[in-house]
Amino acid sequence: MTTAARRPDRSRQLPLPPRPAAAVGYVCAAPDEASNDLFTDWCRRRAAADGWILTEMVNDTDDLIPLAERAGWQHITQLLTDGSAGAVITINRAMVADTTRDWVRVCDLLACLGATLTTGAASRITTSGTIR
Repeated sequence: MTTAARRPDRSRQLPLPPRPAAAVGYVCAAPDEASNDLFTDWCRRRAAADGWILTEMVNDTDDLIPLAERAGWQHITQLLTDGSAGAVITINRAMVADTTRDWVRVCDLLACLGATLTTGAASRITTSGTIR
């Protein structure tokens, strides 16, 4: 169980700069051209529905590798860190987290970077860490 004491204190952080309208799609699945096209199309439509422009689609292929060690995820965090993107869109939570604890960690990381995380379940974690 994650407690408020373990979460970053966002009240002491400097205000984040405005984010671009760019979103990055993320999928972790075995390579399959037909599925990749469907995932990309879904992420593009979801981005547009949320007011984002999907500028890149990132694929990792091995979900047994911890998220932080996946080359594609490292690329995404770099894009968020340098301000090139303001949102990550993925198909479902399983793409980025195996457990609820891992999900909270991912959400906290992205919130600290000032980014939005959206999944197919229509949940969205905003820059304030709020789930909508």
